[in-house]
Amino acid sequence: MGCFAVSRSARIGLIVLALAITVVGAGVVGMAFLPAAVTESVVKPVTQSVELLTGDDKPETIAVDFDEQPAVLGISNYPRIQLGAMRYTTDTSLIDRASELLKGKTFKRWYGYASYRAKANDMVGGCHSSIELDTANGAKLCDVSYDPGYEGNEGPGIYIMDGDVAYVMEGDQTELNDFMGQCIQDAYKQTCLPDPQTARDSGSARTWLFEDEMPWTVESGSTGSAKE
Repeated sequence: MGCFAVSRSARIGLIVLALAITVVGAGVVGMAFLPAAVTESVVKPVTQSVELLTGDDKPETIAVDFDEQPAVLGISNYPRIQLGAMRYTTDTSLIDRASELLKGKTFKRWYGYASYRAKANDMVGGCHSSIELDTANGAKLCDVSYDPGYEGNEGPGIYIMDGDVAYVMEGDQTELNDFMGQCIQDAYKQTCLPDPQTARDSGSARTWLFEDEMPWTVESGSTGSAKE
């Protein structure tokens, strides 16, 4: 059997290396047994830094503006109107009022949006609304959403999405919020009661219409029935 000799300085180096490995290993094991409140502060800054880097090419604020005159106002709401479904009106007084409440308003980037959505995904139910201004052929000029959960948690309730980046409305949101609520209530009464199909077939004049009753779907030959 062969042998090899180790110098005194080499032995000291090996001892130091062993001690270093032992200390690091003990630290890792110790972290595993720390309370969540202690470890959270270590993890959270990493999550936030990733969020800050998302969409870093997007501006800090945006303003609502549209050159073309809106011809249609759309509204949605869950749970009163089925998720993903819209109701539309060509009532000029409502369109003008929506334009007045939206045009020129500024929205500021909200860096807490991703964190809010992550928490909201664990909740059951909820409420969500949207309002949009469109051209006569259905092209969107403006699309704004409302989530009451923002008001009770992280920030204001009215916002605009640009990809994965959220912008919340600056200033007082009361007038726009009240206007959206009234439109939703009227659309619900006219198109969902006593049930959507009966409301559709009633023949009575309605300010609010189903999507397949709008010019851009009628012209394309699209037909539909109420599925709510």
